[in-house]
Amino acid sequence: MNEAQSGQPFLGTLRALSVATREFARFGDCLADGVTIGFDHLTEQQRSVRRSPDRCIIQVGQVAVTVAWIRNRRDPAAGELLIILWRGTVAPAIKQQFERARELSLTAAPLWESVFLPEATCEADWRWHSRDDPTQPYTSSSLAVLVVERLRIAHEGADSRASA
Repeated sequence: MNEAQSGQPFLGTLRALSVATREFARFGDCLADGVTIGFDHLTEQQRSVRRSPDRCIIQVGQVAVTVAWIRNRRDPAAGELLIILWRGTVAPAIKQQFERARELSLTAAPLWESVFLPEATCEADWRWHSRDDPTQPYTSSSLAVLVVERLRIAHEGADSRASA
């Protein structure tokens, strides 16, 4: 059933909620794959991917990206995809300690932040567009490519600052 048949926009339907969940998972998979392939020269300690149903944190050396699917309470499929690129440590390597846990000091500063909104009339045409530039739609995989590229550029910049 499409929008014309139901009289309700696709993003307002229950079906759209399951599509949104799948698209966020697809986006996370593409991010994880992009980091694994694009940063294969780094050790597992230098890169990490942590995922939960509505969140993804990727740490690559001294830069990171966090992604969160923020659901709208009234219309969950019409939520927002918040992406923040960070300089610093957001996801430190956690080593198990049996007595007292050492305190972690997270000193990350945002480098880039954007909110992406879904647009779709059906599952097949699901796209993300930036709130700041709604004219450029992205598939989940093409948005992941953009984010991994920004992460790569930030990582190279952090490496050059560290070696200077």
